Amino acid sequence: MEKLETPNPAFKREVPQEYLASLKFITEKEAEEEAAEKAAKKAEREAVQAKIATAVEAARAEERATLEGEAGDAAASGSTGDGGGGTVAANIDWNAVAPADMTLFYPGQASFEWVQNGKTHGGARPLTKGGDACTTCHAKELEAIGTKIVAGGETEATPIPGKPGTIDATVQAAHDDENLYVRLQWPETAHSPAPFVEGGKMDPDNQIKVAMMITGTGIELGEQVGCWASCHADNSYMPFDPGAEAIAANADVAAQLEAKETITKYLTESRTKVEVKGRRGKAQGGWDKLKPAEEIDQLLADGTYLDLLRVYADGTASNGYLLDRRVENGGEMEAEASLAGGVWTVVFSRPLNPGAPGDIPIEPGKTYTVGFAIHDDYAAARFHHVTLNTSLALDDETAQIDVTKQ
Repeated sequence: MEKLETPNPAFKREVPQEYLASLKFITEKEAEEEAAEKAAKKAEREAVQAKIATAVEAARAEERATLEGEAGDAAASGSTGDGGGGTVAANIDWNAVAPADMTLFYPGQASFEWVQNGKTHGGARPLTKGGDACTTCHAKELEAIGTKIVAGGETEATPIPGKPGTIDATVQAAHDDENLYVRLQWPETAHSPAPFVEGGKMDPDNQIKVAMMITGTGIELGEQVGCWASCHADNSYMPFDPGAEAIAANADVAAQLEAKETITKYLTESRTKVEVKGRRGKAQGGWDKLKPAEEIDQLLADGTYLDLLRVYADGTASNGYLLDRRVENGGEMEAEASLAGGVWTVVFSRPLNPGAPGDIPIEPGKTYTVGFAIHDDYAAARFHHVTLNTSLALDDETAQIDVTKQ
């Protein structure tokens, strides 16, 4: 195959000047359209921020009136959901931090195995053999992809009517000498009940959840796919979800994974084998092909994991990592979440050099591959919206997310 694909010098031809001129015209036109779109989005963001500021001031005025008239009720009036008074990044001037526009799309059941399989994903070979990243082909077609998947079909067996295919969000990041600060904002969406869940809400306690994952070292295709490396075909609600009975029947593996009814996300590196092609009816994935505990410990020590930061609707947070399973490590983290003016704002922080197992240090001069996920509208498990591989670096304008020093 490699010999057949090798370029043949005998077929070399000069590129026609007409083609080059046409390509130059199209490139310039696309650049103009992109600049116009960025300007429009900036104006929209400014309008949204003004709307949020008005809503926050109204909430504060109402609270002041309550304090003046009903002092006894004042203690109960505070809430992370009223949009007021953020304290997590009180020292950060967000107006001075350039936002990165992010389109998060609905991935359905498109697993890590699915994207590596040429029978299901046309970009499998460029990804696995050519070194292309997900964004190489798909950066400008996320809306089309999300809209197609969310409607149901090959990669979505249980569609949710009315669920949007994409979420447009802005991400801002800043740092001081000690901490990393991240802020996400996106418009609230209308409720679309999940038909397969009683009451229509998969997670009734959390209207939204936000996750940020930082890619460690030694992960297969890690820099190209980011957090997709942890999404397998046998996770919860995926095509080859083994189910509670199969998990219980494999007691040793279940005990090591602390699993009862579902299998959380995991990395291929934590398994002895992961079935990708699914030939001869084999189940894709490798949830039960777990490596011994001592090998998992060595992977953790080597930095082979996804650093996982999660924020919930009430502003609580959890810090942990993904390796053989999802683990909470108790690492230092602060967060808050608010809904004001029809816009969700989530802010969180953590030390640049936390020192906890599973927490990746963020150092100057290094570029990190990160991914974001938003569980919107009371969603859980795989029914979220995600980014493709995204670059993040300290004080580096070439990164998609430039973490600005303040």
